[in-house]
Amino acid sequence: MNFRQTEISELLNAEQEVSIHELADRFGVSQMTIRRDLSFLEKQGLAVRTHGGAVVAGKLRFLQGVFTGQADSTIKQSLGKLAASLVGQGETVLVDGSSTTYEMAVQLPKSAGITLATTSLRVAQALYGSGIKVLVLGGFLRDDTPNLYGPLAEQSLAGLRVDHLFVGCDGAESRDGFYMADLHAASLEQAMIACAHEVVVVAESIKFNRRAFARYATPQQVQYLVTDSGITARDRSNLEERGVNVMIAEIEEYQP
Repeated sequence: MNFRQTEISELLNAEQEVSIHELADRFGVSQMTIRRDLSFLEKQGLAVRTHGGAVVAGKLRFLQGVFTGQADSTIKQSLGKLAASLVGQGETVLVDGSSTTYEMAVQLPKSAGITLATTSLRVAQALYGSGIKVLVLGGFLRDDTPNLYGPLAEQSLAGLRVDHLFVGCDGAESRDGFYMADLHAASLEQAMIACAHEVVVVAESIKFNRRAFARYATPQQVQYLVTDSGITARDRSNLEERGVNVMIAEIEEYQP
């Protein structure tokens, strides 16, 4: 461990969390150098990487799930960027707990007067202090991901009406619809659809021709699919015939 990494570790212990931007300014190095330092500290068990920084390791096991989630890929980031372009000034957004919609949420414009509701604690944490007004919907906390679900979450949606709903999926069939592996998750997605003016599915092309346990939407219930160029011509045609606008993201360089 070099001197700078030692200093960062001591800052983490004192302040509990640090940001890449502030550390780069403090030590007069590039943000890429700080990312490497934080990756090293994470491998040593001294830090947990977050979107834009790190928190001290061992703060809470729960927080590790909130801050890290699944590894976010180049494709997911690119899908998220394209999906975020659908949101306009002052609009309202509803976001589920999938990794692709997380990437959409963190790329929303921060000074556009957007209001966002979500069942994802990871999304809520990432948008803390961003200027986006965030409503966290109540419910039971899942054991496997930092997302909320259940009757309370569904009931809290009853009085809402949003401009855009962004959802992921565990599987999709271009003629049949979109699926979740968990029945509770599918039920929550259905409740979300009921209060949305526009439904946007954000999913990698590999999710197609993979049917999961519970269908939550037919193609006719979805206005947009944001995906990558791996989607087949047949699947795209099937969706467009059913009224789905298919948007293909240009894959950009991954920025952890």
